[in-house]
Amino acid sequence: MRELETAGKRQGWWDSGGILVALSGGGDSMALLSLLRMAYGGRVEAAHLEHGFRGEESMADAGFVSDFCRQSGITCHIRHADVASLRRKRESKETAGRRIRYEFLHETSERRNLPFIATAHNAGDTVETVAHNFFRGTGIAGLSGIPQRRGQIVRPLAACSRDDLRLFLSTRGIPWREDATNNENRYTRNKIRNELLPWVKSNLNEGADRAILGLAGECARLSPRLLAEARSMLRLVSRGHSFALAAWDTAAARRMSETQLSGALRFQAELLDLPVIDRKRLGLLAGMIRYNRRGRFQWSGETEVCCGGPMIGWINRRLLEPPPEERIVLEDGASRSFSWGPWTIELEMRQSARRFRTPGPRAELPSRDPSGVIELTAAEKFAGRNILDFRAKIPWWSAAGTPVLLFRGKNSHAVWSPGVRRDVREKDVYVIIARVFAGKEQIVEAETWREFI
Repeated sequence: MRELETAGKRQGWWDSGGILVALSGGGDSMALLSLLRMAYGGRVEAAHLEHGFRGEESMADAGFVSDFCRQSGITCHIRHADVASLRRKRESKETAGRRIRYEFLHETSERRNLPFIATAHNAGDTVETVAHNFFRGTGIAGLSGIPQRRGQIVRPLAACSRDDLRLFLSTRGIPWREDATNNENRYTRNKIRNELLPWVKSNLNEGADRAILGLAGECARLSPRLLAEARSMLRLVSRGHSFALAAWDTAAARRMSETQLSGALRFQAELLDLPVIDRKRLGLLAGMIRYNRRGRFQWSGETEVCCGGPMIGWINRRLLEPPPEERIVLEDGASRSFSWGPWTIELEMRQSARRFRTPGPRAELPSRDPSGVIELTAAEKFAGRNILDFRAKIPWWSAAGTPVLLFRGKNSHAVWSPGVRRDVREKDVYVIIARVFAGKEQIVEAETWREFI
């Protein structure tokens, strides 16, 4: 209980008005719930996600949690979810379960006005996490173990051992359920807990847990400084792009040291909620950036990092495939609005003798022949000389998803592309107005690219 109070004051939740406990029914979470009920002065509620992984056993866990909370007078929120059917493409079952669980916890805490969410991670979990990250090659941040607080999420039992928690439950007569999958060594973390760490303690150092926790503490104290430097480096290299998840200036990235570049790459991945990659693969990506080699680096699933040229982009690989070409015919007074890949395009043709003042990037083309056809294609497929200089100013990985509109009439022609802002005034002519947006709301800055006619 002293450890709980110390953790509460250090993590900032001890004097708060309420906390939501992620309650699985296992020994760690049951100890957490019981300790908070005994020592914490705020409102305590519990939340349990029944994910359907273990059939009847999973349903029995939910029933156990529900019964215990009802008998103890604790408000408990239970949700049943078929995680297998809610998995995203290339998302593992465990990752999907973790994502859905935290979504449920955040929704419940917001609805119930509980400022903090407590999970039952303990010292043993930190030891296993550090060992796992060491062999994965995740760097200093990974060797810091599980953070004691991240936003709303707090870990009150971070300094408590699993054995002490079981002893507390036994002496108080508090029941708990053991997850049978914890003994199955087909999972990496279980192998570390059940095979690797016992072997290390028996053959190398019986105080291995203390040694690993000490290392985690040192790395945790160093990590904020590295994080601050990575955040600073990221501000220097980040650039805006219409549909990239993130984009960097290549020249600025190449000026970073090896340590700075690795830190910035890890921090960027964290901001994009991408999984950690090992040191070897991170080194390969850093090398592509350092030598400005053109290529695609698959980070995870559909997310790729594209290098080479003036800009580095984190993108969804689907954006490397251009949408189909289109031919659009407009009549006098007609207008069209439609999506093309990540862009929204608005076209209008009308007869006018005044300058149009439509908001946002646009181009206006006077033509005495309104019957012309507008062709819509990707920048990488457009072969006209009047677009070559334009294409040289955009990243190669952006060309497939950047729209180009071409109009050929008897008396005039034009090429439109994102970021154009040009007004044309001519009496007694038809005027074609084109507006190109990145997505449905964001308007592309007019200075981004130029138009060539």
